[in-house]
This record gives sequence, structure tokens and C-alpha cells, in this order.
Amino acid sequence: MRPKFNFSSKFTQKFRKSPMTNKHSVSFTQMAQDVIDQSDVVLEVIDARFIDKTRNAELENKVIKKGKKLIFVLTKSDLVEIKDLKLNYDLTQIEPYVLFSAKGRVGRSRLRELIAVEASRFKKNKVLVGVIGYPNTGKSSLINVLCAGRRAGTSPTAGFTKSIQKIKFRKGVYILDSPGVITGGEENSINEKIVKKQTEIGAKDYNKVKYPDFTLNEIMKEEPGVFDRFYGVDSGGEVDVLLEKLGEKWNFLKKGGDIDTERTARRILKDWQEGKIKKNIN
Repeated sequence: MRPKFNFSSKFTQKFRKSPMTNKHSVSFTQMAQDVIDQSDVVLEVIDARFIDKTRNAELENKVIKKGKKLIFVLTKSDLVEIKDLKLNYDLTQIEPYVLFSAKGRVGRSRLRELIAVEASRFKKNKVLVGVIGYPNTGKSSLINVLCAGRRAGTSPTAGFTKSIQKIKFRKGVYILDSPGVITGGEENSINEKIVKKQTEIGAKDYNKVKYPDFTLNEIMKEEPGVFDRFYGVDSGGEVDVLLEKLGEKWNFLKKGGDIDTERTARRILKDWQEGKIKKNIN
């Protein structure tokens, strides 16, 4: 049975499940599905650097089958060249879409207008706008900008949001913020390619990656030279050389003076996940 939620706050409120529901029995995937069920309009938050990798086909299909309006929000647009993005990606696949950046509030007015237009189509006192997406795609930061204040907790750590929150957008319109969700059997996968993808897009936190050097090596294959340019070194495309040079530069040493390559690799992945390093322009 799908859990029932109570709506009682004026501005921000965590959903409270029915006392008859075991509080540990509802997965993050189920929470996202419940948000879709409850919502009139759904925003899918996608990282503009990794559009295909951060689209959630399973949840998109659920939104479509439910007949809900789906709006795509491409966050972190400040980390890509917009001209190249439009040239290299067919954005007509994800219309309507909004290019958004929490830093410069880019896209805020257009998205607020889109939400207002869609909300006006419903002849009822309370319209719910659900927000779904992979972990660490910027859902909570998006909501804080939309709602003109820090009402949703934010963190660069993947999976920071743990419960569903309801935030007032305007009179009669509320935003539902759900935890980031990894679906399609990927959540607990140990497949190397899947782990690499999750780390690359920030869905798996850099501190939780079992083999950070392997993940780093895979990113270097897809994005040749990206770390060399950012850190000002010449690794020749070799992950071992990169780790040795940066470990020495940062004085990341083990007892005995050997380079701590694992710590170095995690530091690089941290910079990557936090958006400090821009992808190559294709």
C-alpha cells in the first residue's frame, strides 16, 4: 500500500507517513514515485554536463503514463558552453526545458513563469509541483532559488536530501522536493561501468567509491587532458602519473614517504563532482 502523507506546514514541512506505515519500509525510489503520484506538474532536474546520463527514463515513463506535465530543468548550466551544448545536443528531445544555474539565477524567471502557467490550468486550491532527479543534480539548490530563500537543505554530498519536503512556491502552489534516486537496478550495482557513471555525475559520493583510481582512469579516457589542463600538469594520459604528480604537489604522503594515491584520487574526484573542473568541449 502506498504511504499517505500529511500536508500541514505553511512554508516547509517534511512529509509524515501514516503511523500505520513502517518508517523504514519506503525506499527513496518509492518516495520519488509517490511524489509523481501526488504532483500535478513534475520537474526533472538534469545535470547540463551529463544530460543523457542524468535523465531517469524509469521515472520519466511513470510521469508520462500518469498524464502529468513534465518540465526538464538543466542545472549547472554555468559549467557548460551553452552555444556548444545547443550545437551538439538535440534539445528538442526534452522540451519544454529550462537552462538553469543556481549561482547566477540563470533561468529562474523562465522556470517560475512556466510553473505559473501550468499551475493556472488546474482549477483547484492547491497545486503540487514535484521535483525528481539523480542525487547531486542540484534539486535543493534549484528549489531555494525558485522559492527565494534557503528552505531546502543543500550539500555537495550525494544523497543529502533524505525525505520529502513541501515548500511554498506561491499562493496555492507548493514544491515537493524528493531524495535523489538511482533506478534501473543501478543503486547497489558493483558493475565497474555503472559505478564509474555514478561517480562521474556525482550520484555516488567520491568518499564512497571503492576504487577511485579506476574511476578516475575511466573519466580520463572520456575526457582526455581535462585534469592536466585544470591542474597544470602533464600526465600523458596516464592515471598513475597524474596521481604521482598531484600527490607530490599536494604533499599527500603515507608513512614512509610514498604517495597516497587513493587520497589524491579522491581529492580529484571531489573537485570534479563539485563542478570545479569543466568538461571538454566536443
